[in-house]
Amino acid sequence: MDEKTILIVDDQREIIRMIASELKARNGHYRVINASNGEIGVKVAEEELPDMIIMDWDMPVMNGIEATRTLKNNEATHDIPVIMATGQMTSSEDLKIALEAGAVDYIRKPVDFVELTARINTAIRIKEQHEAIQELLKNEIELKNRKLSTTSMLIVEKNGLLQDFHNDIEQLEKIASSDNGNVSKELTTLRKRIHNHIDIDSSWETFKLHFDEVHPHFFSILHKRYGEISHKDLKLCAYLKLGMDNKQIARLLNISPSSTRTALTRLKKKMGLSEEDHLRNLIMEIS
Repeated sequence: MDEKTILIVDDQREIIRMIASELKARNGHYRVINASNGEIGVKVAEEELPDMIIMDWDMPVMNGIEATRTLKNNEATHDIPVIMATGQMTSSEDLKIALEAGAVDYIRKPVDFVELTARINTAIRIKEQHEAIQELLKNEIELKNRKLSTTSMLIVEKNGLLQDFHNDIEQLEKIASSDNGNVSKELTTLRKRIHNHIDIDSSWETFKLHFDEVHPHFFSILHKRYGEISHKDLKLCAYLKLGMDNKQIARLLNISPSSTRTALTRLKKKMGLSEEDHLRNLIMEIS
C-alpha cells in the first residue's frame, strides 16, 4: 500500500499530536505533517500536495473556512479532500457552510478516531477513483487526438494525390488534343471526376466528427465570439487548432498556399488581429 500524506491544520499543538499519534497507530502507511493556522496550512498544502487535509475551523490569522476556500481556488490544491473538524461550529448550518466552502466531510471534536479513520479512508478512496477517472479521460482524449491527426493527414495525402493526378491529366489533355479529340474528351471527363472528389464534404464531416469529440465547444465558442465567421473560416480555425502549416491547410481546402495566406488575412481582420502568430495563439487557447 502506498504511503498517504495527511496534513493536520490546527492551532492547538496537543490536538495535532493526539490526532497524528492515533492515525499513525491505526495505519502505518500514513505520513502526517502539520500547520498551526490556515495561512500556513495553505502554504504547506501548496508545497507538499498532501493526499488529505484535516482542517480545524476556528484558528487565528486564517480560519479553516477561509483556508479551504483558498485551497479550492488554487488549481494545484483544488482536488485535495478537506475534512473540517470543529468543537464549536457543530450545527446543521455550520455543516452547510463547511461543505459549501469545499470541504468533503465534517467531524466534531472531541474526535472519534474510529469515525475519523473511516472518513479519511473514504475521502482518499474517492480521490483515487476521481484521479483514475481523470486519467482514463486523459488517455481517451489523447487517443482521439491521434485519430484526429491521422484522419487529417489522410485527407491531406488523398487531396495531394488527387491533385497530382489532376495536373498530370491536364498535361495529357494538351498532348492528346492535337492527336485525337476523343482521347482528349475522355481525359477531360476523368479530370473533372477527380476534381469533384478533392475535399468533398464527406471528408470534412468525417474530420469534424472526430474534431468535435476532442474539442466539443470549439465551434460554438467561435460562433459566439465572432458571429460573422463563415463555414470556410471554421475549417481554417480547426486546422490551425491542430497546428497545421499553410501548405497542409492549402491541400485540405484544395487551394493554393497563396490563397491560404489570403484567407488567413481575411480571418485575422474579422477577429480584429494584426499578425498571423496572434491568430494561431488565439486559436490554440480556445478550448
